[in-house]
Amino acid sequence: MMNTVGSKTQLSDSQSISSPSIKPLKDSLKDLTLEDAKRLFISYSHELITQKRTSLAAFFADPLLIIRENNTVIFTVGSKIVESDITEETDKIIAHFETSGYALKSLTCKVNAKQISEYKVFSPKQQFEALAKDYPKLTDFAERFYLDFD
Repeated sequence: MMNTVGSKTQLSDSQSISSPSIKPLKDSLKDLTLEDAKRLFISYSHELITQKRTSLAAFFADPLLIIRENNTVIFTVGSKIVESDITEETDKIIAHFETSGYALKSLTCKVNAKQISEYKVFSPKQQFEALAKDYPKLTDFAERFYLDFD
């Protein structure tokens, strides 16, 4: 009986010893910069591609994000569906950042379809309109030669 009690005591002692060793690891994580966050999201998108989750990986490959204080990331997406997919992945993303040595306190999604459409150019017409904003003479060129970008 005494051996059993002693072994239980040893288990509790080893647990109390291992707990403090985990804390300094989290404290030693580096603060997150915008460049680091984009690089880590791109590497996470490669992991998603290997898992055959390419639709979600596309949003991480070229993210529209903002880094706030306390290593909080605000991820702008274009739909509620993508927001729910990213929310489900939040724990995995935070773990991915921690294994890379960066602290990520939280990840929140903001749905703003207009901001996404201005950031990402999808169709040929949208590409032309984006270029025409910078180069207005392209509009005259397209009208003279009856070009249609639909």
